[in-house]
Amino acid sequence: MCVRILPQLGAVLLIALAVACSSPSSPAGSPTVVTLECPTNSSEESTRVEIIGSIPHRGAVWTEGLLLDEGLLWESTGEPTGSGVRALDVAGDVLWTVSNGEAFFAEGLARAFGRTYVLSYQNGVVYTFDKSATPPFQPFAEYEGEGWGLTAVRDSLVNSNGSATLYYRDPETFDVLKMVEITYKGEPVQQLNELEYDGRYIWANQWLTSFVYRIDEEDPCQVVRYELSALCPDGHLNGIAWDAEQGLFHVTGQECERIWRVRFQ
Repeated sequence: MCVRILPQLGAVLLIALAVACSSPSSPAGSPTVVTLECPTNSSEESTRVEIIGSIPHRGAVWTEGLLLDEGLLWESTGEPTGSGVRALDVAGDVLWTVSNGEAFFAEGLARAFGRTYVLSYQNGVVYTFDKSATPPFQPFAEYEGEGWGLTAVRDSLVNSNGSATLYYRDPETFDVLKMVEITYKGEPVQQLNELEYDGRYIWANQWLTSFVYRIDEEDPCQVVRYELSALCPDGHLNGIAWDAEQGLFHVTGQECERIWRVRFQ
């Protein structure tokens, strides 16, 4: 029960009762589960995509993570028999590649909080990557389930695992802080894959489709879906990198021949 605070009781009591009157929180150490009740009209379809240009996507690799950092495209690639991380310049030329051999199937990639994080598909381990270190891939933390996409959102890492749920994680421990299920027109968006954050929206590929979803990070009910089948007709779209300086995205996919520069309207 909440009560009125008399002025003479002081600020300390005010604060204590304010905490008591707040809504119940999750037990210590338990992640917050965000349950959304989204109206179906909060989602929409869009075909408004402006193609700016493209560069070669050399090697026909299986793109798992893509990001832009200091003018270079960083790409994590996954194969059951060999994965790694590589860097490409603005012309699409490969500047360097670091393989992990058959150690693990590399997935989502994020450079944030002073580290480069690389998810593993089914090993249950997130690695840190430093191409100058020996070995370049170092185990950082363990997690349950599969690893798919990864990005950084403000003070958290956010990953997908092939479900419709986004997992917000502590960047120092990789512990789950919050879970948010994403829906589109009333249905969960299963197989969320590669992720990117542009400062307002989380962008997500959906595995085995040509869809890209724009998710309002502050109001995840607001979802826009874009269809990009023309960009990668012989492969699977996966890989989206935000270019803040140019105000556009680099998108590609597994065995796609080009990396496209696009603006979503």
